Amino acid sequence: MTWWQTGPTLAGTILIFFVPGLAILAAGGVRRLNLICLAAPVSFSLASVLGIALGRVNVPFNPATYLGAGAAVAVLSFVGRMVWLRRRSSHLPDRDRGVLGANGAIPLAASRQRLWPLLVAASVSIPAIIVTYRYVKGFGHPDSLSQTFDNVYHLNAIRYIANTQDGSSLTLGNLTDASTGFYPAAMHDLMALVFMFGGSSVMEVVNVGTIVIGAIIWPLSCIFLVTRIVGNQAIAILCAGVLSAGFSSFPYLMVAFGVLYPNHAAIALLPVALGLVIEVLGLARCRPSSFWAPLLALALVGPGLVLAHPSALVALIGFSTPPVLARLILSWRSYRRGKETGRALLLWTAATVVYVVFGLVVWIFIRPSLAAAPWTPFQSNARALGEILASAPMGTTAAWVMLGLTIIGTYVIARRLGQYWWVLGMYAVGGALYVIVSSWTLGDFRTFWTGVWYNDSFRLAALLPVVTLPVAVMGAQWLTWRVRALCDYLVLNGRTDPGKLAPVVRPLAARLPAVTGVAASVGLVLALGAAAQGGTLSNVQQRLNTIFETTSNSYLLTTDETALLHAVPEIVPATDLVVANPRTGGSLVYAISDRRTLAPHIFGNRTPDEQYLLDHWDEAAYNDKVCPIVKKLKAYWALDFGDFEVVPGDEPFIGLRDLGKVSVPGVEAVKTEGKVHLYRVTACG
Repeated sequence: MTWWQTGPTLAGTILIFFVPGLAILAAGGVRRLNLICLAAPVSFSLASVLGIALGRVNVPFNPATYLGAGAAVAVLSFVGRMVWLRRRSSHLPDRDRGVLGANGAIPLAASRQRLWPLLVAASVSIPAIIVTYRYVKGFGHPDSLSQTFDNVYHLNAIRYIANTQDGSSLTLGNLTDASTGFYPAAMHDLMALVFMFGGSSVMEVVNVGTIVIGAIIWPLSCIFLVTRIVGNQAIAILCAGVLSAGFSSFPYLMVAFGVLYPNHAAIALLPVALGLVIEVLGLARCRPSSFWAPLLALALVGPGLVLAHPSALVALIGFSTPPVLARLILSWRSYRRGKETGRALLLWTAATVVYVVFGLVVWIFIRPSLAAAPWTPFQSNARALGEILASAPMGTTAAWVMLGLTIIGTYVIARRLGQYWWVLGMYAVGGALYVIVSSWTLGDFRTFWTGVWYNDSFRLAALLPVVTLPVAVMGAQWLTWRVRALCDYLVLNGRTDPGKLAPVVRPLAARLPAVTGVAASVGLVLALGAAAQGGTLSNVQQRLNTIFETTSNSYLLTTDETALLHAVPEIVPATDLVVANPRTGGSLVYAISDRRTLAPHIFGNRTPDEQYLLDHWDEAAYNDKVCPIVKKLKAYWALDFGDFEVVPGDEPFIGLRDLGKVSVPGVEAVKTEGKVHLYRVTACG
């Protein structure tokens, strides 16, 4: 399969990821930049909440119910907007009637406002091309898979949702009846919907969906966040988009490590949620038409963020702390100056207290057990600080462009500290978490702050671009302003007063067109974006190239194992079940071959019958207890993928241990690829 053949899957992904959110928001009066930036996050919320709701009432979760629910919510959104406008029309200025949630005025002359969509399109297209190229290069083929143990779960979970048409995060658990429980399923829900809509394989859907998340949703989220901080400035939008593709730690790291698809999706949504918090607090440069508009938008985006991965909510709480404090300080100052009432100050104080209490509760209780958090610190705090400043976490090469822009951005913020200190505060929060997780000694202090992320440096490294990008964009803006001012000075004096210029530049200045400053600014941004692609991204690109490569000795599935899995559907009836060791990759028979398996995840509880077969399947010829269970579960088949396990542990699968090593009575090999085999039990009739 070639990438050109993924066109239908790409179209389905765009439809599932964006269209319901676009419809709901447009019906509610959201327009322009807000509309396209919030569409995917709202779709994530719709899919994940709908999966839970339909699961409760036993209604199938599929593209028809999803798109139908999107249309129904869009109608409700339109009706709600009409009611709101009718009640508020006398209080709204003309510019806000019918356009609740618009992003404010476009900072261009009326004759040039038609260029605004082109600017936004370019700002998204440039990083989209870069990220797509890197992912396509890393993935190799559309149906390749990450050779990491997490992938056993993620691929099987998507197949499970598609087959059962149950997308509830409350019951997804470890994919068996014996281990139902909570697992954040927003990303899996959307991928499963795309697969049901017409994807050719689970792997193709995941790879295309991952590209859309990293190449489109992430840049849009970054643009949204930056415009909340510095306003709808053309250069800021272009910088946000172009530079969003220049960090090694996101979006690439979550795919090159893990593989952590849910974190990849959640972090891509995080800048939108953070931008909405800034709007709700009244700190945004683009003031919303109403306090309620960003609050309602945050309520729409929040469920998708949490159900993509709850750790993103904890990150949002941490990053929001400086803006919340800034809002309280601003309210206090306004009260002292007589610009705000005591009641308003009291409300913001109460809101801050509620935020702190809620944040502590979430921070303390939304976290995995310590048994699932084995990662340890690996470097000194001095090195960690250097990696933060140089946007080079996890030992990658320094990102010199980001380093320079971050330093300049810090200088810009320092000059306007009273207005923007909280932007630097968000950056400090992200940096502090990374320092603690990567360099602090083991103990309660480290676990309290970073246990939410399994004490894993990779996960916290991936969060750094969310708070580094605004600082870097402010630095890039400052550079472009200086370049444009210089060009405008040359153009003006070259035409009106050449005597002010050095003789060597007079001939050039006299010939410069009026748009030289704009062109030079855009050129500088593009040059910075191109330069940011060097150095630091090479390491993560190499890891991507390696981790998705299937060879004769791959970590999760070898070429022989993959070939055997593709042959299974022609041999094993669709009603039968395959016994396999998930640690060897055998359980991917579910995702790849669409055949049920006893252990679809490496972890999870088993029923007594399931565990008995995993321990005794090869004893069918002489153990009277085996065949009744085999017949009950239709578990007539087993895969032998050798002894190598992606995550070694205790040996609960001894019923498959001797297959391929000795002659097992009552069992025959029906298909062999190299050293891997598919067996069928003959002792049970």
